[in-house]
Amino acid sequence: MNKARNNKGLKALSCTSTDAEGMEPVKRGGDFFAFPLCWAQKFLFSMAMKSVFAVVVLCLLATSVFAQVDIEHRRTVSLQGSLAVFRGEDKFDGFGYFWFNENNYPWTNTALRVIFAGVYVDSELSYYVAGNTNTAIGIGVGGGMLVDSVLPYSNGRQLSDQAIDGGDVGGHIFINQTIPNPTPLPLNVRGTYSVYKFNYDIGDSIHNFVCPSDFVVQTIQGELRFGGIEPGLLSKRGAEFYVEGDANYRSGFDAFGPVGGPVLGDKSEYDRVLASLGAILPAGPVTVGARICGAYGENVDELSAWKLGCNLINVEPYSYTLHGYYLREIFADRFIMSNLALSIPVQEKHNIAIHFYGDWANAHLVAPSLREHNYFGAGTGLSFRAPWKTDILLSYGYGFNAERNGTSGGHEVTLGLEREF
Repeated sequence: MNKARNNKGLKALSCTSTDAEGMEPVKRGGDFFAFPLCWAQKFLFSMAMKSVFAVVVLCLLATSVFAQVDIEHRRTVSLQGSLAVFRGEDKFDGFGYFWFNENNYPWTNTALRVIFAGVYVDSELSYYVAGNTNTAIGIGVGGGMLVDSVLPYSNGRQLSDQAIDGGDVGGHIFINQTIPNPTPLPLNVRGTYSVYKFNYDIGDSIHNFVCPSDFVVQTIQGELRFGGIEPGLLSKRGAEFYVEGDANYRSGFDAFGPVGGPVLGDKSEYDRVLASLGAILPAGPVTVGARICGAYGENVDELSAWKLGCNLINVEPYSYTLHGYYLREIFADRFIMSNLALSIPVQEKHNIAIHFYGDWANAHLVAPSLREHNYFGAGTGLSFRAPWKTDILLSYGYGFNAERNGTSGGHEVTLGLEREF
């Protein structure tokens, strides 16, 4: 593998507003919703981002949350794979893991969570302070290959000469507090400090791209979660309000991007904040799911951006669902999005159901595009219970604004499998 270190061709350049090809200045205001949504995003998030560190500290002082420490017995295998059809350059891609979770394990007053995803593993051990399940402290370690890889797109075309393989290894400590409240929904606050080392490589055949140097990221993160949504491929219940803010510092970080520019990232510090409100509730025989979320970041680049696009379900923050688009196709430093899902039961014995999906996002892309654009997606699916109590979901998604071979419209098909042991 080739790891470029010479960034002389990058230092004199700056990220200017260009189109997806990086050739001409963007004419802003091309989208009907772009200006008001941009204004709304800034109104909602800019004040928080000016002192995101203060937001994190306030979350810490409020006591502490991610979700409450998971005490459910879980032995779950989940696999989802997606493929572009009819036209497009995306190859088969997917996401899968084995999830182990156990309360009072390996000792009394502890809980252990391990997620194994083949080339990546993440684990967390929680301890209930003085046996009080409302207060937990803990430690986590994790790492692996490829999970931080970046494959950018321009107008639906893969930029293979800018593909980066990335991995990380590190750990974190946290404090988590469940706050009593008069509602049946749990209210949790969590504060986390993490240190991770990131390693990036480019292929031996790539000679015109400066790869990101190895660097270490220190992160202070605060989370607040009110309620919760049942995990799983076919979740059927839950309601949740979630807010997250993080302040990050990258030591040993250098500018990266194509030789001669533009610079794709050169900031050692970046901050992010995200808020989400969602619910999955029964409406007679039909299950209705809806969510709206928004995020805003400062000094965010391809490596730290939120990734949007895929038919895959419940894989955030790896990628945010937007039917009909490639997995992690859209790199955003701020966005607003909404998702709607309807599940209609057809046959109870085999848990057969038909699903309908609708998605919308307004996203501001990171350098070099620096564009703001609307993305609409829709999809349908069929789920059923297969042998060995395996849930299967077959889905199709259409991306209205996806660009494929010079025309609009992206087609994605996805297969999901999940089994509880």
